[in-house]
Amino acid sequence: MWKPMIDATVVRERIADEIGPVTAWEAVTEGENSQAYRAVSDGRDIVVRVNLRREGFDLDAWACRLDHDIKVPEVLAIGAVDEAWFCVSTRLVGSRLCDLDMPAVKAAAPAVAETLRRIHDVPVAAGGFGGIDPATGSGRAPTWASAVAWGVPESWSEIDDEADREFLEALSASVLAEVRTLPDFDRLLHGDFTGDNLIVGEDGGIGVLDWETAMVGDPLWDVAYQLFWSRAMANMVPQARAAAAGAAPEGLDRIRCYMLVTGLRSASFYLGQTRTPALDLMIDMLRAMPKAPATIADFLPDAA
Repeated sequence: MWKPMIDATVVRERIADEIGPVTAWEAVTEGENSQAYRAVSDGRDIVVRVNLRREGFDLDAWACRLDHDIKVPEVLAIGAVDEAWFCVSTRLVGSRLCDLDMPAVKAAAPAVAETLRRIHDVPVAAGGFGGIDPATGSGRAPTWASAVAWGVPESWSEIDDEADREFLEALSASVLAEVRTLPDFDRLLHGDFTGDNLIVGEDGGIGVLDWETAMVGDPLWDVAYQLFWSRAMANMVPQARAAAAGAAPEGLDRIRCYMLVTGLRSASFYLGQTRTPALDLMIDMLRAMPKAPATIADFLPDAA
């Protein structure tokens, strides 16, 4: 189980104990790992999330404290509730990018790409790469290469289909060999810059949620992440195309490498959760990756 299942009444009572009376309490669309609620406290619209892990909430609070002009929710309180953790934050007014129709997604794409560029320009603490320690702001890995290699299995012995197993093991070996040659990069990355985590305001401004996977590393990682998932989610194609528009030709190989790492990590996760359809989708997407991309367009879905 990777998601808490705590009774909403218990959560509401715990939040009231922490910040005072809450009204207009209602469940909202949940994340893959969190329960989520909307409410009003002291005249402010708030969002309450409940997760089995605290660190993502601490990273949300850390992101609030950075010196930037990016719109992020203000974290008001973090604490324990039963066997899980809660986070209370202000609610950004607007619509999630993933909930908009395609014309609206296309219209928002330039602002989304500009927001990502500004994230990459935010100064971060010196020292370390990969996933960020919210207490220090430094990356936890000694090199960017080691951070990228994390989560990519060398063995896929649990895969029953021999052809799939041999494909994944050969691909992992090839990708890990390429990853070991990566130089270090020290820019701030969001790590999960998808439509689920972006709020489009009425003024067209972009708010950014969920900093749990923030990293110190190569800005092309965020671009590659969007490109990879755009091959499965049509509403991510406009933002992926806009983000990748400025990528230099010499970055294509790194983008491909990061896309393959994203797919291999996802396949490993779905394998561990015995989510067979999702695993099969990852394998199909990995098999379809271009082997020698000439332009960014080669990474986008055929119909894009």
